[in-house]
Amino acid sequence: MIDSQTLDFIKSKLDDRRIEIEQFLGQGRVPDFNEYHKLCGVIQGLDFAKETLTDLAKRMETDDDE
Repeated sequence: MIDSQTLDFIKSKLDDRRIEIEQFLGQGRVPDFNEYHKLCGVIQGLDFAKETLTDLAKRMETDDDE
């Protein structure tokens, strides 16, 4: 099974990518609405992935306690 250090690394990478996209959006360099819409979807996907990893980490802690 995956250890907590690996989960933290993956979550960090997801955060890094989210920040990159937010900065790109904040700079106003999005060429059109379709690209903006796509990037918003990517952010939603990154957030979902991070939430899933957080839930997995909690479940792993619970399993370790038993």
